[in-house]
Amino acid sequence: MKFEDLLLSEKKNYFYIMHLSYGGDKKEQERLWNYATSHNLIGLDQPKIVKTDWTTLSEPEKKATSRTWIRQFNDFCSNMKTGDYVVILNGWTHLLGIARIAEPRHKFDRRLTGKEEKGFFDHIRKVDWKLRYEYSKRLPLLQYVKGFNNTLSKVSPDSSWWNILTKVEL
Repeated sequence: MKFEDLLLSEKKNYFYIMHLSYGGDKKEQERLWNYATSHNLIGLDQPKIVKTDWTTLSEPEKKATSRTWIRQFNDFCSNMKTGDYVVILNGWTHLLGIARIAEPRHKFDRRLTGKEEKGFFDHIRKVDWKLRYEYSKRLPLLQYVKGFNNTLSKVSPDSSWWNILTKVEL
């Protein structure tokens, strides 16, 4: 079954794409990916700017960051719903996995950041993995997801990314 068939069967006309990134360090990316898959999590943070739960920040505090980060945090913390799908990419070229949001709310856990061996992102969402590859066996995409330069974006059928990513076999 293709990812597109799953979306159609659930009457979903959107999904999210998310980068696994952390300064381009492959060893760190692999560690983060292993943490995500073994704990059934996806995560987001901007540690030098957002130092507490996004949903408790005042509007002036939120506006201290860029419009792009405001959108990403709003999507991650408020707009994603249980049952929404998130495609996890490694750059523009590889697919790491596809997750389904498992709980209605995000959680903030500052204890997850800044720890060498256990560190992760401090805004987290519980997920069920529909597809996941080992980092070393990530799936090369037939077409690059060119132009996806943010950490998190919502994808609808009119996006060129839709046609690239919905053809993936589950």
